[in-house]
Amino acid sequence: MELFRIKRDIPFMRHALVFNAVSLLTFLAAVFFLATRGLHLSIEFTGGTLVEARYAQAADIGKARHAIEGLNYGEVQVQNFGTSQDVLVRVPLRGDGKQQEVVSKVFGAMCAAEGGAVRQEQFVDNKGETLTRPACRTPQGQEPVQFKRSELVGPQVGSELARDGALA
Repeated sequence: MELFRIKRDIPFMRHALVFNAVSLLTFLAAVFFLATRGLHLSIEFTGGTLVEARYAQAADIGKARHAIEGLNYGEVQVQNFGTSQDVLVRVPLRGDGKQQEVVSKVFGAMCAAEGGAVRQEQFVDNKGETLTRPACRTPQGQEPVQFKRSELVGPQVGSELARDGALA
């Protein structure tokens, strides 16, 4: 019993020369653009700061991106991460600022865009230790943006990733 009866033969080999020419042209175009423009590497390869925050409501990525672009950190990437409330910000590495300053300014810009102000708050973690973290509070006491974590990705890690990828 046949479920699919294919009666038509498609003569692909009749057009092999045309297909090979198109394939060669696209390959040469890829090599040309790779040689002239290079690769656009993310902060995992070039180094930078990563900031994760959670919004109380669904995050307005455009508003957050506009607020962070005002800091003039270059090509900053702002994207949803996980849910619509989680935002991941990637800031390229710059020689003139320390990671904690970059994190404070980025989180401050996100907080100000939501009408809040950043202040330091103490809390007790699940191990019973008292820690201090930045918190965004509105005049009504609400927390529109919650700081989750920050990481520094150094260019050394990126060079190791590139080397390991080339070896693979």
